[in-house]
Amino acid sequence: MGASSRQVSKTMEVFNLVFGDVVKEIPSHQTVLDWVKKCGLSVYEKNKRTTSLSELNYSIIMDNSITIGGEDLHIELVAPAGHPGHTLRHADVDVLKMSVGKKWTKQAIRAELSDTIKNVGSSPAYVLTDNGRVMLSALSDMDMASHRDISHSFGMYLEQVYGNDEEYCELVQKIGYARKYGHTPIAHLMPPKRRAYARFMNVFDSIQWAHDILQADFKLPKRAREMFAFVNTHASLIEEMQDVMDSFRFMERLCKEEGLSKNTAKECVACINRTLIIGGRRPRRLGELLIGYFNRECSLLEGSHAVHNISSDVIESSFGYMKNRLSSCANHGFTSLILLMPLHFKLADLSDCSNFNVRDCLKEMTLPKLDLWKRHSLLPNMSVKRSEILKFAS
Repeated sequence: MGASSRQVSKTMEVFNLVFGDVVKEIPSHQTVLDWVKKCGLSVYEKNKRTTSLSELNYSIIMDNSITIGGEDLHIELVAPAGHPGHTLRHADVDVLKMSVGKKWTKQAIRAELSDTIKNVGSSPAYVLTDNGRVMLSALSDMDMASHRDISHSFGMYLEQVYGNDEEYCELVQKIGYARKYGHTPIAHLMPPKRRAYARFMNVFDSIQWAHDILQADFKLPKRAREMFAFVNTHASLIEEMQDVMDSFRFMERLCKEEGLSKNTAKECVACINRTLIIGGRRPRRLGELLIGYFNRECSLLEGSHAVHNISSDVIESSFGYMKNRLSSCANHGFTSLILLMPLHFKLADLSDCSNFNVRDCLKEMTLPKLDLWKRHSLLPNMSVKRSEILKFAS
């Protein structure tokens, strides 16, 4: 439901008010939170002890790029090696490993992945990453097949082609200046704010704005036409990047919904030849990089009918879910609330809730076991350290 532990207790009070004393004893919000953590730890431990995967063709989606308060979370999700026939959802994956550290070296990543494979009993068909160099180096050392996420790869190729392009940099700079009109009569026409990180994965929001301004030029008030005159100056570049955006969105949707196969890769290459290769210098270079990407990824397909997952969106969205539940104070770092993640995946479909035995989870996991897991799996809380140091200050 996305409700907090306090809201759960309040909801029970409302039920009692409307339907009579349905709940005889309403638990405190801390009790509710402890129950959730115990269930999450129970699910997580069962996922780690699973042996059924050794008989299946499975894959691992891995990342360690989420950082809070100087702490990095290494996470490994297990998913079917074959594409499920739809965009990968939270219900299709489970958490195999969560480890918190200050800095993840390739030796540390290799040790975590080796431990996971040992617990499962067999190696995954492939590992899907977001192109992180340290992770790719660790997988290379282990001689393990690794797919690279299509969205991150495309953002990387965009940066290689357009990152140092003089005309593109000038356009981006002017779009940034246009955001300074927030307190003027044309504030409603300002461009969207650019993200500081992974900016080339999100560059198309600004390009779409520029293209819309270009198309609506005749409807703009005089003041807006003067302020956004730079859009007409760079009209050819904007049209070029609009075509790039349309081509990529087609390829991205196809590979996410139908998976990577020889057939989908063939369709993507045909799209590249039809749109990018026949374009100017920049689109042609981008098209060549993308064709090389699809050739490399297809080399990991075993058999003509193999279909693999090629998108790590599910792990990115899980990070977003977890960040919304964790404290906004960076000093807290990662807390035991990360146990919400394995529980969230387990109960992502409401139909799975009826088969989930809460009573067994609460019997199996106790508060001492939860505290032991926290000591072994999490780093010291900086807010607690601050309190201990300053509590005697006058």
